[in-house]
Amino acid sequence: MPERYRTEYDGEFVIVSNRIIDGKKEQEREWIENPIDNQHISGRAAVIGDGQSRYNTIYHGKLNLKNKIEKHKGWHLGRKRLQSYGSEGCWQEMQCDFYVEFDKLKLAELKEQKYQEKSIVYSHARNCIDDPGEYYLVPYGVRGYSITVAAWLACFDGHKEIFLLGVDGQNENGDVNYKKINGLSEIIKQYPTVQFVYVSDGAEPPSDWRNHPNFVRWNYPQFVSHCDI
Repeated sequence: MPERYRTEYDGEFVIVSNRIIDGKKEQEREWIENPIDNQHISGRAAVIGDGQSRYNTIYHGKLNLKNKIEKHKGWHLGRKRLQSYGSEGCWQEMQCDFYVEFDKLKLAELKEQKYQEKSIVYSHARNCIDDPGEYYLVPYGVRGYSITVAAWLACFDGHKEIFLLGVDGQNENGDVNYKKINGLSEIIKQYPTVQFVYVSDGAEPPSDWRNHPNFVRWNYPQFVSHCDI
């Protein structure tokens, strides 16, 4: 995933349809403008997944997502407020600022609960075209696992401190997913000026991530103190 930023993004063309006319392929394209002007104050973001560290910290009662992240005020004038980038089902626990989902069935669940009316829900071009006005296009057609795309979007929006909550590079059943690990490792590498902070009171981050100088591991009390949770 390339090092790119929203400040340099005006929008892009997406392919609406493909046709074969007289043996030649023709594409109908539509220009999609950048619809988001993210005027964050703190430069801090929480990326929320469903890995083992989330169970160690969140499900053991130490971190209630709705009370601590969704309602986070961020001290005086919001100078420490966290913007939230969610995926992997955390929408059921809190209203994220931004949420990433590519699966049509899961998007249908979100829409049934009218989640996209209060949060910016990102998806790929086909889902945006099939359900116009409901979802936002992931810039540059960036693809991957929803959690890695969520982390990339936090970087893309210009955040300089990104806190990883439940981001471990695992599948839903807890098995290690090396594609997730490698995907996030590439993001950490591509954004060397961003500090990535793995928050956990138990689970250890993948060794590939620890090799990057802009990656650190914090326990929950460190996270709470730094972000004024």
